[in-house]
Amino acid sequence: MGNDNSHAITIDVDRNNLFYYSGETVSGIVRLYITEENFETREIYISLIGETGYTTKLAANGIGGNLAQGENYTTQFYYKKVSLSEPSITQQEFIYDRGRYEWLFQIPLIDNLPPTINQPDTFPHVRYFLRLVIKKPWYTSNIKYRKYLTVHPRVNLLENPQCLLPSIFKFDNRKGIKLKATFNKVGYVSGENIQFTLEIQNPRKILILHCNLSILQCYRIVKIFDECIIHKTILPKIVNLTNEHIMENFSIKIPSLRFPPSYKFQEENPNIFVHIYYMLKITVKVEGIFTNFHINVPITLGTECNSDLSQQQSFNPLSISYSSNPEQSICNDDDAPPDYDSFMRGLQ
Repeated sequence: MGNDNSHAITIDVDRNNLFYYSGETVSGIVRLYITEENFETREIYISLIGETGYTTKLAANGIGGNLAQGENYTTQFYYKKVSLSEPSITQQEFIYDRGRYEWLFQIPLIDNLPPTINQPDTFPHVRYFLRLVIKKPWYTSNIKYRKYLTVHPRVNLLENPQCLLPSIFKFDNRKGIKLKATFNKVGYVSGENIQFTLEIQNPRKILILHCNLSILQCYRIVKIFDECIIHKTILPKIVNLTNEHIMENFSIKIPSLRFPPSYKFQEENPNIFVHIYYMLKITVKVEGIFTNFHINVPITLGTECNSDLSQQQSFNPLSISYSSNPEQSICNDDDAPPDYDSFMRGLQ
């Protein structure tokens, strides 16, 4: 986009990975090469744009209730423009060769912006991009060129001390099995270890086949909700057991990838709403039909943390209990959330 036989455009920014935190400044160089004689332009400018994208839900249409395809929409929540030229390109001072032009630019990112989510051309998404526009005379089409960036807000876990406290989560299933998970904290950064103790009371000595731990990324963009598994493992030591009492300690590492942090962003416009959060899902596979059960542990994924783990252990743990829920017990825990490959391709 923006390149043809008469001109070529490149935008080079100050870092190779195209990743920025909110509050930083995007700096770079615009390069324009023109072979067309008497090239006319009204204005040349570059802008930094942030958008949410979502798809309307499918709706019944016509006889028989056939589904009409949803429509894609984008809403702009951030816009900064820097003009590079006056009406005539020949007035530019930064010309280093005939037909070649360069402009330096700097565009700030304000604090408290939502993180990039998903590929920019898929829906739903949160996306950021630099856009160079060459405004031509009214009788010709403008020239536009885009370069996508990844932007994350800074989320310091120390600003949410509640997530750095030890916490307990409990669940009783209808077969009399009691599950208790004790975490040293529920706030993490990528690459950190999740440390917890799992305790199972099994008075009827029912066969426990195994336990899974999944890390889920969940998000809502406008009215669209989705989730994907970013890590899944079978917990060792708890395999094919009928013990009345099981108690094991675990340390599971979060993948060392740049995941979007937990964040909620909302403006008055209802089409500008982004909420991304994470869950640990511990699933217990039990012998029999409709006997599997799980607990969901909400966690906070930040970008910065300098917490003192020894200080955390001095606090009393928080306790959260789950009552027996038949709908939760009979769910099919083998049904995986949407494919994670598309999410991984969007990481820089």
